[in-house]
Amino acid sequence: MHWVVQNNLFNERGFHTLMQVLEHGGIPHTLVKVIPFGGGVEPVVDVAGPVIVMGSLSLTRYAKERGWTPGAFLNENFDFRVWREHLGEHLLNADARVCRFADVPRTDGPFFIRPCLDDKSFSGMVTTWEEFSAWRDSVLGLDEDTTVSADTWVAVSAPRHIQREYRMVVVDGRVITGTRYKLGDRVMSSAEVEPEVESFAQAMAGRWGPDRAYALDVFMHDGGLYVGEINNLNSAGFYAYDVGKMVAAIEAMRW
Repeated sequence: MHWVVQNNLFNERGFHTLMQVLEHGGIPHTLVKVIPFGGGVEPVVDVAGPVIVMGSLSLTRYAKERGWTPGAFLNENFDFRVWREHLGEHLLNADARVCRFADVPRTDGPFFIRPCLDDKSFSGMVTTWEEFSAWRDSVLGLDEDTTVSADTWVAVSAPRHIQREYRMVVVDGRVITGTRYKLGDRVMSSAEVEPEVESFAQAMAGRWGPDRAYALDVFMHDGGLYVGEINNLNSAGFYAYDVGKMVAAIEAMRW
């Protein structure tokens, strides 16, 4: 497997660990700069055989355009609407209302909103009607293309009280490694993951997965465990998960 890694993306220890794992393991890799606005990468990568990318969403899209295998684990399953079909009540915001950005109904009190797609059009957030309506008016008043538009599909739900957040790496239906990355509102990366969280993540991976490899975020809400969201592995942050185990699992995949 040839790894193509974006050189300026991850300002975290996981990026440096990834480079060490690749170098010490003698795994072929190339550091690239992603050129904005669909300009490709520098240097140009032209290798035979399997290629995987780690970087921004722009790099994952470039991998798809090049037709690399596996390239990037990203497809139409990375969509809140699809998750809800398969995970049901195990999804944190299973009761969310799905609609177009332009059609979000007036809501009293704070509410949570996120894009349905894993396209980084905006980050999920808790907001109020006053704040949201001002934002929506500004978006709808723009003539140029933006990441958010009237037709962006969103999920809207009541806010949840999240005690803990975890990122679990799943490869071919098996939980490989994980990290606790948030306690309440504090980002606190730790390799400590309780057995019950691992068991829940494995149960969800056994129930359904969007692709052969992905990042499964597990949230603790009111003492219960739920799937918070599912991210494409290629552009998800490492936090404190075991990068070496992730690389070994990807390297062991057969194409």
